Amino acid sequence: MAKSVIGLDIGTFAIKLVELESEGGRYKVKNFAINDLYGPGEEFDPEGPGVSRLESSLRNIFQSVKLNPKRLRNINSSLGGPSVSVKQIKSVSLAPEEMESSLVFEARKHLPLDESDAVIDSQIMRGDMDSQDMDILLVATTKKVFDNHLNLLKSVGIKANVIDAEALAVVNSYIATEGSLLGEEALIFLNVGAKYSSIVIVGENTMLFTREITWAGSNFTDDIKNSLNVGYQEAESVKKQRGIGALLGEAAGGTSIRVARRMAIDNLIDEIRRSLRYYTKETGCRNFKKILLSGGSSSLPNFNSHLAQHLNMTVEIYNPFANIITPPGLDQMIGTRLVVACGLALRED
Repeated sequence: MAKSVIGLDIGTFAIKLVELESEGGRYKVKNFAINDLYGPGEEFDPEGPGVSRLESSLRNIFQSVKLNPKRLRNINSSLGGPSVSVKQIKSVSLAPEEMESSLVFEARKHLPLDESDAVIDSQIMRGDMDSQDMDILLVATTKKVFDNHLNLLKSVGIKANVIDAEALAVVNSYIATEGSLLGEEALIFLNVGAKYSSIVIVGENTMLFTREITWAGSNFTDDIKNSLNVGYQEAESVKKQRGIGALLGEAAGGTSIRVARRMAIDNLIDEIRRSLRYYTKETGCRNFKKILLSGGSSSLPNFNSHLAQHLNMTVEIYNPFANIITPPGLDQMIGTRLVVACGLALRED
């Protein structure tokens, strides 16, 4: 009997679910769903959705695929945003009893933690106790964030098998289906959501780097609201119809947007450049293969071509289901919103 695993991505704008089953060495999508957290006429809340809204949406998404979460055991979820740190660090060789305290100290550099407030996990990527040094992948968050996530899941009867970091789930979606990275060339994953954009840079022989950027889809909407002097719903409609053209002041239907200030898209590009410069400085790697673009904002018209032009590299809309058997209706534009959920469903441990 085929084993199925559910990936559950709880975002700030929508909840996404993917159920994959593996049989005979092939993955197949058994279920998928996207449940927006805001209904018609409601405005996105930059402070994040309330607990009751999240609980209701979680119940709805499981009902939509006719599954009872209380009866499921293979559900993997994730945490993301600035409250989660994913870092590859170099350390002197450590004994197991020394590692935890050392990693908590390291985590405090990236998150507002005290020693009793840290939830950490780690994986040794290179070296051991007999080596001169070690490369360690460190994932850390605060106990408050972690407990709030567990309590949310528990409130609707979900007992998660794995709580992963969103950035690692994105990379896992690629490795699990493609088999490897790209040798000496680094691959860039850019997941542009509503509130945050997550960048991950990784290669087979280079370090893994992740960063959360606070320029994303909701900032694009705000720019259109301010430029056109329109409400949220109209700005969202213009953004989806005209994409980057609306952000750059291109005329449409006799209306011209006159940009008098720096736009969010410019700030996002600057932060991507800054991340690439940092990566080159830290690793010496100057060979970037391409950007794989995902997230709810990735499907905006001309978004990928605009990034490609200004960053001078190939930018592709990433479909994590390219090598997975999919049902009718799961096209590339839907697939790119399901990247995190897909990566979570591909974890079987």
